[in-house]
Amino acid sequence: MWAWLTGHAHAVLAHPGTLIIDLLLTALLLYPLFDFLRYGWLRKKEEIEASMTTAAKAKYFVVWLETNTPPADPDKAFKEFYGRRYGRHRFFWPIAFVVPVALLENWVLARAVIELAGASDVNAFHVPAAAIAGAYTFVTWDFFFRVQRRALGTSDVLRGALRLAMALPLGFVFAGLATPVAAVFLAYGVGVFPLDVVKTILRRLVADKLNTPKDDGPSGDPITKLSGVDNDTSDRIADADVATIPQLAWTDPIQLIMRTNLSFDFIVDIVSQALAWVYLDGDLVKLRSFGLRGAYEIRKLGGDLASATPATQAAAQALLTAAAQAINVPVVGLQNAIAEIAADKATEFLCEVA
Repeated sequence: MWAWLTGHAHAVLAHPGTLIIDLLLTALLLYPLFDFLRYGWLRKKEEIEASMTTAAKAKYFVVWLETNTPPADPDKAFKEFYGRRYGRHRFFWPIAFVVPVALLENWVLARAVIELAGASDVNAFHVPAAAIAGAYTFVTWDFFFRVQRRALGTSDVLRGALRLAMALPLGFVFAGLATPVAAVFLAYGVGVFPLDVVKTILRRLVADKLNTPKDDGPSGDPITKLSGVDNDTSDRIADADVATIPQLAWTDPIQLIMRTNLSFDFIVDIVSQALAWVYLDGDLVKLRSFGLRGAYEIRKLGGDLASATPATQAAAQALLTAAAQAINVPVVGLQNAIAEIAADKATEFLCEVA
C-alpha cells in the first residue's frame, strides 16, 4: 500500500491539475475550522461571559474551582481562565495534524478523479480512492455541521484527522469482506461512517466470530430522561465524559458549556434538572406540571416556605402539599428533599447565574 501511495504522490506532483484539485479539496476542508476560529469561537466566548454577572463569576471560583476566596477582579480572572482552558491556541496542534493528512490523501483522491475522468470504465475508481472520498465527505460535512451550530471543539478536529488517517486501512479491511464489484461501494460507505459507528460494527463482527458477549454500553440513568435532551445532544455531552444524570448533576456547568458549545441557558437548565432528579428520580416528571422543573425552581419553593410573608408561605405550603400528593410521598419527605436540593452548593451556583 505504501508503494502504491508513494507512486501516486509523485504522479500528483508532476500533474498541475491534480495539485489544483488537491489544494481546493483541502481548502474546503479547512475553511470551516478557520471560520469558526475567526467568528464562532468569539461569539461563544462573548455569550458565556455576558451570561454571568460579576457575582456569579466570583461564586464560580469558590464552588467549582474550590478557591478559598473569590478573586479580587472576577471578570478579569474568569476571562483569563477561559482563555487558558479554551483559547484559540488550543486548536493549533489539532489543525496541524489535519493539514498534512488532508493534503496527502487529497493528492490520491485528486489523481483518481482525473484518471476516472479520462477512463471509459467507471470501475477505474479503486478502493483506496473510494475509502478516502468517503472519509473526506464525512469529515468535511462534520466540520461544517459543527461550525454551523458553534459546536466545534479541539477533540472534534482531532477525530477528523484520525478519521482521514484511518480511511485507507479501514477501506481495505471492509473491502476485503465484499466481492470485487461491491468493494469500492463498501469502502466509500464505511468512509462516511464516524469512527464510533465503525468501532461498533467491528466489535459486533469480532464478537460474532469469537462468540464473546457484546458490550451493552454504560449503566445508570441516561441523560435522555431529562426534558429537552435528545440522542444527538446526549452524544455531544458524552464527548465531555458525562453519560448519566448523577454525573451531569455535579459537573462544572461552565466547563461543560465550553466543552460541548451548547447554549448557556440550556446547560444551566439540564444541570438544574439533573440535580433535582438525583433526589426525586422519575417523580420529577410529575412535578414539572407544578412548575418545579429543576433544582432552581425547587430552591425558590424552599425559600417561599421559609418566607416571613404569611400569604407567600401559605401558597408555598399548599403547593408543597399538592406536589407531595401527586408523587405519593409524605409532605415531610418531600420537604426534606427540597431542603437537601436547596442546600447543595451546585444549586446555589445555578441560582446565582440563572
